[in-house]
Order: sequence, then structure tokens, then C-alpha cells
Amino acid sequence: MQEKTLQNNSNSAISEGLTPDVVKTLLENQAKELELKAIELALQKQQDDHGFEFGKAALLAKIEDRKLQRNHQLSVKKSTYILVTILALMVSSIVFYALYSNNSPIAMEIIKAIVYITGGSLGGYGIAKAGSKSKDSDSNNSDQPDS
Repeated sequence: MQEKTLQNNSNSAISEGLTPDVVKTLLENQAKELELKAIELALQKQQDDHGFEFGKAALLAKIEDRKLQRNHQLSVKKSTYILVTILALMVSSIVFYALYSNNSPIAMEIIKAIVYITGGSLGGYGIAKAGSKSKDSDSNNSDQPDS
């Protein structure tokens, strides 16, 4: 009995709500949805392709930038070494001239100044290096939880 009621209800629902025009409209809408989904997938593929091309271009630009940066650092180092060499040659030529002209007190004062400046520079560098190591070890110890 219940089966007949269910059959009658479903047949009446089909006959009342699903006319051939409604079925045709539903099929057209589904076809349009499929077309839109295909277009959406094509656009997504195009977007992925553009993203890939942009990524490749960005990597190439980064490679070129790094190359230029290394060249610049190399030229700065060369310039620094050339400057230090010129200054050392100038100071040594002044010392040798002072010694050659029998002005040894002047040469001794220049040598003393060089020794003091070099000692102070190396001492300051050592203190700064030790300070940075202690700060690094302090920050490493503070990152780890207490046991």
C-alpha cells in the first residue's frame, strides 16, 4: 500500500513539475554550466602558465642581480686593497726618506704611531668579536627552554 502511495506521489510530482520545457531548460542550464566550467578551467590554466613564466623571469632577474652584486663587491675589495697598498707605500717611503736623511727621531715617531694605531685597531676588533660571540651564545641559550 505504501509503495502505491509513493509511486503515485512521485508520478504526480514528475507530471506536475517536470514538463518537457522544464527538462529542456534544466538540460540547457547544465550545458551552460559545463561550458562555463570549461572556460574557468582554461582561464585557470592560463593563469598558471603566466605565473610560471613570471617565476622564471623573476629568477633570471635575481641571477643577474646577484651577478652584478658579486662584481660590485669584488671591485670594492680591489679598491680597498689598492688604497691600503698605496697608503702603506706612502708611509714606508716617508719612513725610509726620514732614515735616509738622518732624521731617525721622526722615523721612530712615525713607527710608534703606526704601532699604536695598529694595536688599538686589533684590540678593538678583538673586543668587538668577543662581544658578538657572547651575544650569540646568550641568544642561543635564551632560545632553549630551561631543564
